[in-house]
Amino acid sequence: MSEDSSGGRQRQLPVFHCPYCGDEELTPYEDDSTDGWRCGACLRAFSVRLLATGVQQG
Repeated sequence: MSEDSSGGRQRQLPVFHCPYCGDEELTPYEDDSTDGWRCGACLRAFSVRLLATGVQQG
């Protein structure tokens, strides 16, 4: 895990299916601004980000 600038932690977990075509032929994709995934079937590059969990802050 690595720490981001806001003091929180971030971790890139593997993605198992392309959200566009559903194929499983994914490889890591790194750009200057983001880390993501590239689909070998539909040739799209995308990133997945977790915004929240089901736990509410008190």
